[in-house]
Amino acid sequence: MRSQFPHRLYTQRLFCRRCQKVVEHGIYAREVYSTFGGMDPQIPLLCCCDACATMFVAFSQEFVFCRRDCVNQDYTKIYGYNRIVPGNWIYFKGAPKPGLVKSFFQGPDKEIVVINYDGGIEKKIELPRVVIEQEESSEGYRLLPAQSAQTLLGDYVYHAIRDQFGLAVGLVNDGEKDKLVVLLKDKTLVFITLPPLAQNLPNDRLREIVQGKLSQVFPEDSDKVSVEVGQGIVYLKGLVKNYTIQRAMENCVSALPKVRGCVNFTRLQVSSQITDRDIENSIYDLLESPAMHLFDYKVNVSGGKVQIQSSCYENERPKDLENRLGEIPGVRDLVCLVTELSDPMNVELCKELETDLSTNALLRGAYIRVSCNNRKFLLEGHVQSTFQKQLALFTLLKKTKTTAVENRLRLI
Repeated sequence: MRSQFPHRLYTQRLFCRRCQKVVEHGIYAREVYSTFGGMDPQIPLLCCCDACATMFVAFSQEFVFCRRDCVNQDYTKIYGYNRIVPGNWIYFKGAPKPGLVKSFFQGPDKEIVVINYDGGIEKKIELPRVVIEQEESSEGYRLLPAQSAQTLLGDYVYHAIRDQFGLAVGLVNDGEKDKLVVLLKDKTLVFITLPPLAQNLPNDRLREIVQGKLSQVFPEDSDKVSVEVGQGIVYLKGLVKNYTIQRAMENCVSALPKVRGCVNFTRLQVSSQITDRDIENSIYDLLESPAMHLFDYKVNVSGGKVQIQSSCYENERPKDLENRLGEIPGVRDLVCLVTELSDPMNVELCKELETDLSTNALLRGAYIRVSCNNRKFLLEGHVQSTFQKQLALFTLLKKTKTTAVENRLRLI
């Protein structure tokens, strides 16, 4: 499996089931990603022990470096260890539960915290002033064992029963239950059984559910795809017709309840005779079809991996663009970015120019689009000769009376 995840992104201390201790792990991905600013969810990652090479799969949304808007952010400030502002959850050691800080006042020798528990009557607490010079975790801690199901790998935690701080370092299964592994400050490893709703389904049961869903949604393709399951992770293997079906299957599986994530090892049925140039030409044919109101498009194809940047007017983005691009034979991967322009320029003039060019007898067989962005006119489409390309440019220059023109017309 290591060969399927060639890109090392990150190094993190995690629990190794073979070493039975916390050691450095390399975090590998199938594509190049950056953890800076947060990773998108549902990206499969291979965690490989640097000491013994034992491997396991986890997903980006299970790590602290996932995008913050995609994971649970209920962190609790521990009084005496965190700076406090209104709106924080706060926990006092020995208390039965955390409360919500409504207001906080600090004097020369004391501080007053007004707290609300469960929406009830606000409670005012006066305490000696605590000076906090440095916080270990400025956003707070996961409160254990209550928040074991929401804890991410790499989260700072506070174990209320043991009155100890620590770090979440693993998710394991002991043969019966799924557990969170925590390394406490005194070097003790604690295995906390996850609550029933956070337990993974038995492998056979989850495999049955996934296979049934794929047979229902993809009746013509599911018989060529095998399903393997382990600890809530679904592995798809086999052959599929095109990139659109490949992505759709993965999204379908990932959306099922009790599925941690999907690792898609399916391969595309691609003819060896299809070249990048063939794919590029098919993409241009699609982008330049009358139903596609796109302009300022740039296409790059390398090894079947497609990158497209384009623009459109507001609310004119083709809804099925990615699906149609993914159905093009030979496409192995797709990144499509479309920018919607809310304040276009010279729209009527561009339409007049397109009409003039389409009715010009000397431009028979050509397909030409005219757009204007940032005060520059753009000619796109295809023509059959250099003469037609120059004639289209001359026609535009004559009518617009500007030299701010880019001629991207292709010869076919």
